[in-house]
Amino acid sequence: MNVWRLPRPRNGAAAGQPQSGGEMKHITKRIGDIMENNNPFIGTWKLISWENTGPNGEVTYPYGMHPVGYLLYSADGYMAAEIMDPDRHQHDTCFPVEPAFAQTLPDKDRLAAYNTYLSYCGTYSYSIEDGMMTHHVKAGLIPSWAGNDQPRHFTFEDGKLFLGDKRVQLIWERAVRHV
Repeated sequence: MNVWRLPRPRNGAAAGQPQSGGEMKHITKRIGDIMENNNPFIGTWKLISWENTGPNGEVTYPYGMHPVGYLLYSADGYMAAEIMDPDRHQHDTCFPVEPAFAQTLPDKDRLAAYNTYLSYCGTYSYSIEDGMMTHHVKAGLIPSWAGNDQPRHFTFEDGKLFLGDKRVQLIWERAVRHV
């Protein structure tokens, strides 16, 4: 079975941090195994579509018809996802762009920002045999996701990554290199 995951922390250590030289060798071996097995997820993926299908067959697009999003999978087992509706607006267009002021947005703009953006990060594991990808969320916009797993079915078709099921389907393509 082609499943891997970073070791769980022990003795209060941060996730992914080695506790001993022996564990560092273990992590290095796991990364080598990932690279050797040609992990098909590694890299940056650009969101093409996010479709939700209701019980009556109606399709909706929670982040618009042309969402902007990136999904990153690293060789050392970390992931990050950022998705937004490109038609998001801010009522106060003169608001400072400095990150230090982000927490002082008016409530109306905070709600609009929350409703049009999704982000989270953590580690990941997958099983080729089961067609399952699991994001182990460490931090994110939705507080209840932190510390929980987000399992998803996956398939690869025509160079695209499909994550989801009949209800929710996200389609990703490899991002063009910008270096």
